[in-house]
Amino acid sequence: MSAILVGVDGSDASNAAVVWAAKTAQYEGHELKLVAVYDASTSDYAPGLIIPQDVIDAIRQDATDSVHAAATLAHESAPALEVHSSIVDGDAARVLLELGKDAAMIVLGTRGLGSVKGLFLGSVSTTVAAHHHGRVVVVCGSEGSDNGPVVVGVDDSPVSAAAVKEAFRQAALRGTKLIAVHTWTPLDADALHGYGIDPDEVSRMSQDAVAAVAEQLSGYHSDYPDVEVVREVLPEEPAKAVLDAVEKYKAQFVVVGSRGRGGFKGLMLGSTSQKILHSANLPVMVVRA
Repeated sequence: MSAILVGVDGSDASNAAVVWAAKTAQYEGHELKLVAVYDASTSDYAPGLIIPQDVIDAIRQDATDSVHAAATLAHESAPALEVHSSIVDGDAARVLLELGKDAAMIVLGTRGLGSVKGLFLGSVSTTVAAHHHGRVVVVCGSEGSDNGPVVVGVDDSPVSAAAVKEAFRQAALRGTKLIAVHTWTPLDADALHGYGIDPDEVSRMSQDAVAAVAEQLSGYHSDYPDVEVVREVLPEEPAKAVLDAVEKYKAQFVVVGSRGRGGFKGLMLGSTSQKILHSANLPVMVVRA
């Protein structure tokens, strides 16, 4: 049986990631693997420095305590779940990418807004999301609502198609609605009016976009006939439109796309996925195209 891999460090963000991953593993029928990664090495600026053994032991003990606490939390969230745990010495991003090669999903926590701690120091969450070949979920701030809808951004790219397919699947698993957000221009209505486009024309263009999005989504309805879809089609900056939908519908989580190949590309326009990751206060699932 495949497993969902979770990086833990004892922080509130990490705990939120554990809770989300445990519930999702239960939905998807996976085991849960918890790993605490600690790094007892010195920096390149002090290669000759020797860290005392008692300090290394204390660091390792902190990691052990974190992973044990995470296992308890996982069992509380999903009592029937099979949970495995381990601690590993090394670079967090490299360890998680290596251990996650065969995982169904990697789940990480981050405080968002550029503030990170412990395991997720620096760009670990972003690095894993950018380079992992499968699904990565970054739990930004909290584990999100238990009964809200799933939100996904929609355009005509392969990146979006992969994200939309996964979003339909997740909505079906959870028995919830899917909010499909499409922005047909990055300019909002006020800006369009400022360029001389009258409100009736904006409305007509939005209706044309609604029809195009409906046609694009129609292929998924046969696979997931029970998923109710709400389409949000509007002129707006893409990341803002997605985040506004999250707030409006009290979403469980957001699904975005990644082109992969090293760079962390946007779902719709350039850095959209990155903007959502940095600004969201709920889980963000990154799906490889």
